[in-house]
Order: sequence, then C-alpha cells, then structure tokens
Amino acid sequence: MINHLSLKNLVLVDSCALDLLPQFTALTGETGAGKTALIEALDLALGARADSTMIRKGEEKAYVEAAFDISSLSETHKILSDAGISYSPNEELIIRREITREGKNRAFVNGQLTPLPVLQKIGATLLELVGQHAYHTLTSAESQRMVVDQFAEIAPLLTKFQQAYEEEKNLRAKLNTLISQESQRGKEEERLRSQLEEIATVKLKSGEEEEITEEHKRLAHAQEILEKIGPVTQTLSNFLPHLNRFYKSCDSLASYDSRLTPPANLLHEASIAATEAFNELQNYAEKLDKDPKRFAYLEERLAAIDTLKRKYGSNIEEIHQFQQTAQQKLNQLENLSDEIDAVRAKIAQYEQVTGQLANELTQSRKAAAKLLAASLTESLQSLNMQGAEITISVQPSARTQSGDDSVLFWMRANVGEQSVLVKEHSSGGELSRLLFAIKTTLCEKNQTPTLIFDEIDANVGGKTASVIGEQLKKLGKHRQVICITHFPQVAAKADHHFNVQKIQSNGRTITTIQALSKKEREAEILRMLGGEKPALPLFS
Repeated sequence: MINHLSLKNLVLVDSCALDLLPQFTALTGETGAGKTALIEALDLALGARADSTMIRKGEEKAYVEAAFDISSLSETHKILSDAGISYSPNEELIIRREITREGKNRAFVNGQLTPLPVLQKIGATLLELVGQHAYHTLTSAESQRMVVDQFAEIAPLLTKFQQAYEEEKNLRAKLNTLISQESQRGKEEERLRSQLEEIATVKLKSGEEEEITEEHKRLAHAQEILEKIGPVTQTLSNFLPHLNRFYKSCDSLASYDSRLTPPANLLHEASIAATEAFNELQNYAEKLDKDPKRFAYLEERLAAIDTLKRKYGSNIEEIHQFQQTAQQKLNQLENLSDEIDAVRAKIAQYEQVTGQLANELTQSRKAAAKLLAASLTESLQSLNMQGAEITISVQPSARTQSGDDSVLFWMRANVGEQSVLVKEHSSGGELSRLLFAIKTTLCEKNQTPTLIFDEIDANVGGKTASVIGEQLKKLGKHRQVICITHFPQVAAKADHHFNVQKIQSNGRTITTIQALSKKEREAEILRMLGGEKPALPLFS
C-alpha cells in the first residue's frame, strides 16, 4: 500500500505531505479546490507522462514522491530484480518524479534513475487508479473482453495462444513470400545462374588482383626500366675494378698507419655492395619479360576483374561473398517446393495448436461470463437498480490475437425492459454503477493493494451513493481504498478523511490537503449536506 505522498509545486499545490493509512479514506473538497492534483500526483507515480504545464506558476521545478509498502508484493519484487533496482522487501519503496520548465522529466525508484516503461510496470503492481470518466471504457468491446478474461484468470492461457498465433502468422507470411518467389522462380534462377557463370568463368583467386596489377605495371614500363638500368650497369662494370684496386691500396698502407684501416674497410664494403647491385641489376635486366602477349593477357585479366567489381563487389573478397550468397539463393530456389511443403506442414501443426488454445479460451470465457454476469447483476441490484440484469455473450468472431470470440455486455436496466448493448445504449449513471460493480467484483481476482477511485460515484443518486460508501468500507477491510467524492453519504462511511481546500496567501492561490479530526469531519460533511443537520448520526 501507499504510506506517504509528498507534492511540491504541482498545479496549485505549493507543498504538501500526506501520511496515508490502511482501510477506506475519503478525500473531499469544494469543486475546483484542487483534488485533481492528488490524482495527477498518483498518476505520475504510476509512470504517466508529464509536462511543464503541471508545474505551479512561477516555479521552475515540481516533484512527487511516494513511499510504498511492498513487503508482500512478490510480483513487484520480480520486476525490481529484473530491472536491476536495489530494494529490500522490509523497507519502503520510494518513487520520485521530477519535472522542470526545460522539459526534463525524470523518474527515480529507490534513488535509481528509471525509464518510464519500467516505472509503469512497477506502478501497475502497486495501485490501480479508476478515473471519474473511466466508465467510458465499458463502451469498448475489447475492454469488455478484458474484464471477462481477468475474471476468468486466463492470462497464462491467453499468452500461450498469442505466442502460437504470432508464430502461425509469421509462418503464413513466410509461405506467401515463398509462393511469390516460386511464381518468379524461372526468371530468378536464370538470373542467378547467369551471374554465377560469369563469375566462375573468370576463375578469381584471392590476392590475384594485386599480383597482376604489379606485373602489369612492370611490363608497361619495361622499356623505360631497361633504358635507365643500362647506364647504371655499364658504369658499375667499369668502376668495380677501380673500386677493388682502391681498397687493396688502402689496405696495404694500413700496415704503416692503423688509421687507414677504417676507410679501407669501407672501400671493401662498398666494393661488395656495388658488386651485388651490379649482379642483381644485370640479372633483373636479363629476366625482364617483354613479351607483348603476356602484357595483353594481363590487360584482359584486369579488365575482366574490373567488370566483375562493377557488378558484384569492390574487391575479389566481396565478389566471392556475392558468389556464395547467389549460390545459396539458387539452392533455395531449386529446393523451393520442398521448403513450401515444410512450411505448410508447420502451419498445419500450429493451426491445431492455436485452434485448441482458442477453443480453451472460448470455453473459459463462456464459463466465466455466466458467473460474472450473475455477480454483476447482484451488485447492480444492490446499487439501487433492483430490476437490473447483466448478461454477457461470447460469440464466434474472426480470429485475432485475442482468440475467436467477441465478448458483449448486455444490460436490462429495469424489469420488463429489453436488454440492450452496454456499449451502445447505457446512460452515464448506469455505466458508473456498472464500472463500480466490475471493479469491486474483480478485486477478488486483482491483488493490487491500493485502489483509488476518482468520483466513481458521479452520475448516481444519494441513496446509491450510500450503498457505494458501504461497499467501499467493506472493500477497505482487505485493501487500501482512497475515494475522491462529493457525496456526504460516501465520506461518512470512510475510516479516514482528508479535506482539500483552496486558500489565498500572499496574493497567490494555494491548494492544501489535510487530515480531519472527528469534529472537522462532522463540519465537512455538514458542508457537503448544504449546512443541514442530518437526522441520523454521521458516522456508523
């Protein structure tokens, strides 16, 4: 449950801190006093979107902080663990939302920055907020189905069906793609074979292009190379005898002066190096291939490689990769009929699975619909609709990810009248009472520890409001219940009472929220009664 709520600079609230208690709490105040600030604060704690318009005028930042008791909430523990958020089951969980004028909107859980989707998952396990216009959701067939599903507790079965349904849908999409490929199979096979043949004809080898390019460059400049090497080798052949003689002369003189040994050694090394250079250059010149046929072959080879590069890749490795991919596609096309048969066989298997699961969903919904209709009928009759009757039909429908069923709520508001579709013909008062009946009935299935009702008693009369108050008090024995109400009949049944007021301070309008003592509660309920003293005691 929620233990504490703090607001700062939110809407008309300057600063407010509330300690919330178990059981049933009523929140009252004049219209426009700012009760919606509390709802917006709790909505933010659940992970609702926020914007700078929620910040009190003249302020740069607003925040909401809520502390929750999560000691018995195993589902909350799992979400926190999966999200990597530190927590202790025996300590309060602190959720904080911050909003700034610059548009920064941050959420923290136990001090850790938390994405909104994660906060929304956490919030859904902590409390449920039923807005004053939530009854409009009952006009949706999808919402009505979800009510029946929640009552039937078939979430695991529905998840299994949806997984099988999604897999079957993906297989059908794959089958359509394969059939489309088969219709174009001949042309595609011809194109792939042509590409593979063109690549295979060239017989590419890894690293070949670099080798050919280097040889081509050498042969293209062979004449220039020989013309420039010739004078070098000629000069070296004439100079080498002199260099050798110079070395011997210096070496012989070194016996007279040791300082001549180093230059003699250098001349010796120079003689050796020059001789090696001469031999290599002469050998190179003799072996240099000047065959024009070889040069023409190299040019043709490079042209063939360039043609493939323009079509299939920027280098030989990419061309080889294209070749492998094309061969795989061709193999797939050649085995397309077998693959189509295999996919059809899988679809047939999934059809059986989804059909069986859809049937189980239908049977569960039909059984739950009878029990839920009887329970809602009883609840509505207790809410001053003595002649009311709810029936829920589960009818065959085109298969969707929810199954094969169309779930429709029918209501007979009064004895002797005809049942009509709730989504088309019900009044606001009828829908409000039906929504309240649904929420109280589903409480046994939904283990959310805190329920917050924002004017759930709107569009009903005083006698009905008294019954709603009784049921909220009864519900509060098992859950924390908070109800914003304008009815004294509802507020009088509450175990705790908060009052919202709008006051003037220093030229500004401020909303305050405070807990009421017994005498203050009596005064507030008298105000709600229009100042009339009640004939019966205010509190039961």
